[in-house]
Amino acid sequence: MISSSVFYLSIILVAIGFFFLGAWFYRLILWYPRGGKSVTGTKSLIGKVGQIVRDNGTNMVVRVDGQNWNAKYTGNDRPDVGENVIIKDVMGLNLLVEEIKDGN
Repeated sequence: MISSSVFYLSIILVAIGFFFLGAWFYRLILWYPRGGKSVTGTKSLIGKVGQIVRDNGTNMVVRVDGQNWNAKYTGNDRPDVGENVIIKDVMGLNLLVEEIKDGN
C-alpha cells in the first residue's frame, strides 16, 4: 500500500503539472493570432483614420486614437487642417497618410 503522504504529494504534483500544461495550451491557442492584423505597435495604425491638427507646409501632425503623430502626405493636393486622412504606412515614427476619397 501507498502511504497517505506519498498519495497526497502525488496528487499535488499532478495538479501542478496540469496547471502548467493548461497555461501553455491557453497561451498557444488564444494568445497567438493566426494571420491576424497587428494589434499593437505602429503597424496597428495602418488603415486607421486620423485628423490633421497642424500643418506648416513641410511637416504635418495627425491625431490618431488620441495621440499626435508626425505625418508625411503622399498625395498631390494637401488637405486642410481639420480634415480626415487615412494612414497608409509607417516609416519610423512618421505616418504616411492619404486624403480620404469619396467611397473609402
